[in-house]
Amino acid sequence: MNQENKTVNITWLGTAGVLIADGDCGILIDPYVSRFGLFKIALGIPLQPDKESIKRWTARLEEKNIRAVVVSHSHFDHCLDAPYFAQETGALLIGSESTINVGRGSGLAEKYMQTANSGRTINIGAFSLKFIESIHGPAFLGRIPYPGTIDKPLTAPRPARDYRLGQTYAILISHPTGTIVHHGSAGFMPGMYKEVKADVVLLGIAGRGDTETYLKNVPLALGVKMIIPIHFDNFFVRLDKKMKNLPGLKLKEFLAEAEKHRQSFELKTLSIGEKTAILPLKAKENSF
Repeated sequence: MNQENKTVNITWLGTAGVLIADGDCGILIDPYVSRFGLFKIALGIPLQPDKESIKRWTARLEEKNIRAVVVSHSHFDHCLDAPYFAQETGALLIGSESTINVGRGSGLAEKYMQTANSGRTINIGAFSLKFIESIHGPAFLGRIPYPGTIDKPLTAPRPARDYRLGQTYAILISHPTGTIVHHGSAGFMPGMYKEVKADVVLLGIAGRGDTETYLKNVPLALGVKMIIPIHFDNFFVRLDKKMKNLPGLKLKEFLAEAEKHRQSFELKTLSIGEKTAILPLKAKENSF
């Protein structure tokens, strides 16, 4: 089949986790299914990745050819499970040097890991991944949690605070059917998308600061035709429980601000675990 006639599907795993796949090749970004409670995080209790949940989700995704597990930054809710998804699927782990040190701690061999650098492009099947330098949003009391880097192999179980931020990337995912940006953390660098255009943005909205400023500098700067909000669910709640929004997220305020720009883009929400066709884009249908 001609690549331009393919359909690119996306499955949301909660938080910033997504599977993007075209039937021949799948790319997992920031998969996190272990889901620890807030008190365990706050008390600094060591976190053991839930390998059984990782196995179940790998089977549930029904994608036989996941070839890359990509990490946007190395906080626990983006990076903790990623090496184990790579082990389960035989995929390449891609991320910052901090992410690679989490992979080393998990026992991944160097040949199954690749370091991402700002501006670097990596081809995976019909997909092309470009890493764009970004910053983390002020997610906790106006501060970025767990700053710093992971400078040596990190072997689980370790407390959340040991999963230091590392480098933060937005990821430009190009395919013959269109272009997606994964913007997993709600920070941004002014002008970071000056030379970038995309059809769809997977937009992390937790800890975003001023919504209108965020919309102006990310989706509107990209010229997207569709926003898919991610990273707004309460990731301290297990995935087998009813989904709740993160406390203090102000989802209604975000939707109201996005509504003002409905002539520029549609906003589409996803259900956790449900596969949805994204590219090529169909006729606009707002789903506020």
